[in-house]
Amino acid sequence: MATIDLEAEPPPTAWGVAVDEAAIGDWAIRWQGRRFDVPAFDYDGLPSWSGRPWFDFCGLSVSVVACLWAPEGGNEWAIRHEGRWLTDAPALFASFQRRLGQAGPQGMVEQFLDFSEEDAAHMFSGRGTLQMVPARAVRLREVSAAVVTRWGGSFQHLVDEAGGDGPTVVRLLVSTVPGYRDEWDSEAGLLAFNKLGHLATAMMSSRAPAPFARLDDFPVYADYMLPRVLRHMGILVYRPELAVAVGGRRLIEPGSRWELAIRWATLKAAHSLRTALNERGNRVTTPQLDYHLWWSSVLGPEADTMGEHHRTLTLAY
Repeated sequence: MATIDLEAEPPPTAWGVAVDEAAIGDWAIRWQGRRFDVPAFDYDGLPSWSGRPWFDFCGLSVSVVACLWAPEGGNEWAIRHEGRWLTDAPALFASFQRRLGQAGPQGMVEQFLDFSEEDAAHMFSGRGTLQMVPARAVRLREVSAAVVTRWGGSFQHLVDEAGGDGPTVVRLLVSTVPGYRDEWDSEAGLLAFNKLGHLATAMMSSRAPAPFARLDDFPVYADYMLPRVLRHMGILVYRPELAVAVGGRRLIEPGSRWELAIRWATLKAAHSLRTALNERGNRVTTPQLDYHLWWSSVLGPEADTMGEHHRTLTLAY
C-alpha cells in the first residue's frame, strides 16, 4: 500500500474535513511579521537531566503522553508536584518523576519491566480522571521489554544507531518500540502520522550533546489541540455532521474517516500555512509553528473561546 504524502493534498472531501486555502492566505498576511519561538521543553514537570537519562525519560514518558482530556462527566486530571497542581502533559511527566523518586535515572527502563496496573494507579494518582490507566501500564511494560531486548536497556543506543539524524530516530522508534507506530491503512493509502515518535525525537534532541539533524521539516504533531485552533482560525472546516459530533463531545472512532481526516487535514493545513509564511519572508520552521498553534489552543488568551476538540479514545496522541 502506497504511503500518502499528508502534507501535499487534503483528505478526500467525503471524509468530512476541508482545508480553506483562502483562510491560510489571510493568516499568512496577518502573521507576516510575527515571531515564532522554538519549543524549549523546559516546562513544569520535566526533570533537569540530559543525555542518556533524558533520552530514557523521553522514550518512556512520551509513549503514554496521550488522551489527557477528561471523559464526559469527569474532571480534568491533575497531580500535585512541588507544591502546585499540574495538568495535561506536565502532570504526566511529573508522574514519572514521582515514580522514579530517589532511584533517579539509573536503570530507568528496567524499572517498568514488571509495571502493574496497581503501580500505574499509584503513579498516576491525583484528582480528576486519567483515562486508560490499565492500557498505559501495558504500554510501559511493552516499551521497557522492547528497549531491554533490542536496545540494551537504553534509548541512548537507538539514538546512537540513528547517528543523530532526527527522521532516523523516528523510524527506529516506530519500527522497534511498541506504541510508537501510528500508521493507518485506509482506502486512500497508508497514513503515517507517528505523532509520538516525532515528539519524543524533538524532546530528546533538545538536550542531546548536539541537536539532531533534519528536525525543522518534521510535520506538526497531529493531536487534539492543533485541529481545534486551526478550526477556530477558519482554516479547517468540518461538515455539519462532524461539527455536531465534535461539539456534542461524541467519541470519534480511532481509524474512522472522520478521525483520520481531522489529523490528515491538520498536517496539510500546517504545511500550507508554513509555506505561505515563508513566501512572505517569515522563515518559520514547522516545530516553531506547531508550538505556537499548541500554545494558542492550550495556554493562549483565546484558548477558552475555541470550542470543543475532537475526542478519540487512543494512546496514539
